Amino acid sequence: MSGKSAGLQTIMREEYMPKGVYIHCCTHKLNLVIVDVCKVVNYIGEFYSIMSSIYSFFICSGVANKYFLGAQQKLKLETTKLKLWSDIRWDSRWDSIDALIRNYSAAVQAFDDTIEEEDTRSVNARGLLITVKEPIFVVTLFVLYKLMGPIKILSNQLKSATIDYGKAHNLISTIIEEIQNCRNERSFEFIYNQVIEFSQKYDIDLKQKRRRGRVRTIPARFSNSIITSTIGHRDDDNNDEHRFRTSIFYPLIDSILIELNDRFSNINLDLLKSLAAMYPDSEQFLEFKSLCSLADHLNCDLNQLQNELNVIKPMIKDEKLKSTIELYEKLRPYKEAFPTVISMITGALTIPVSSTSCERSFSKMKLIKRSTRNTMNDSRLSDMCLLAVERNFEIDFERIIDVFSLNHGNSRILLR
Repeated sequence: MSGKSAGLQTIMREEYMPKGVYIHCCTHKLNLVIVDVCKVVNYIGEFYSIMSSIYSFFICSGVANKYFLGAQQKLKLETTKLKLWSDIRWDSRWDSIDALIRNYSAAVQAFDDTIEEEDTRSVNARGLLITVKEPIFVVTLFVLYKLMGPIKILSNQLKSATIDYGKAHNLISTIIEEIQNCRNERSFEFIYNQVIEFSQKYDIDLKQKRRRGRVRTIPARFSNSIITSTIGHRDDDNNDEHRFRTSIFYPLIDSILIELNDRFSNINLDLLKSLAAMYPDSEQFLEFKSLCSLADHLNCDLNQLQNELNVIKPMIKDEKLKSTIELYEKLRPYKEAFPTVISMITGALTIPVSSTSCERSFSKMKLIKRSTRNTMNDSRLSDMCLLAVERNFEIDFERIIDVFSLNHGNSRILLR
């Protein structure tokens, strides 16, 4: 897709749209940031697996799920289910962590009840119970809860159909600054105090040593070498505040910041800065120098552009514009007076920040054109997709689930 030599974007620009701009979906890039974090911090990959195992244990077993629901009712907790931790569901990480923290007591109680059965499930329950009571798991749970919070906000906003590059640029910069400001001892001390309070509530010993696996030895081929990359070794003694801070908290922040700055660095290119200059909250809003790159790309007359900007700025100085769309609506009645600026605004609005709008259309198409309804012609499919994608009718999924659950009381699937 993104290949510079034979990628789809290269073929499209060479053969059909020489002035086209290829910009990788910001939402996809943010997801890659989260996925790549586990490759840098040793324990995070194991943490991901534990979260997935906990979800699978309760969702895939009707008996375990029954114990979990019973524990929620006994402890008078809000009846909510655990969330799936998935690499392809972009906002699932924070939701998964939040659900486990809220239902931690119910999960522990359900593990204890399952262990008493003394069958195959009890073996898995015993292992997960030991794991979720390890200090490193609890610390990582709260650290990721803190760091994933701003990233979830960014992910939700990047999936908005109305966001433009001005908003995206400002939001990404703000999130990066927020995470940078967390990299200090005071921030970790606040998180660690939460961990201590949580551990005291659930009788977790933060001083316990991690269970040691097999003794690891450095391969003989590395005996006389200087090793500059990881080889699968890690220090297992991670049970004090200093070590948690240096082995979990700081590496996670550094990894997230490196990935964010690396994957979103192209937003600082001149062309995208020009797009951001179309946003009213930008410091360079409608500045001629900032807009030159976009004007050159669209073959606009620079002299004409400057003349139009000189008239537009005084005209809208008292207007409280909030978006590029509002700017376009304000100038549209003067389309003949400001053709260059209107053309640039139109070009800026046609470049999406993410591909989620297209993917929503793909999802609707999958629902419309099914195996039992695949003989319709293209025009009918197009019309039905248009109605399905653009309609304002909202479905009350909770009501549908409640009705289905009442009608199928013997279902082992968690619906309510």
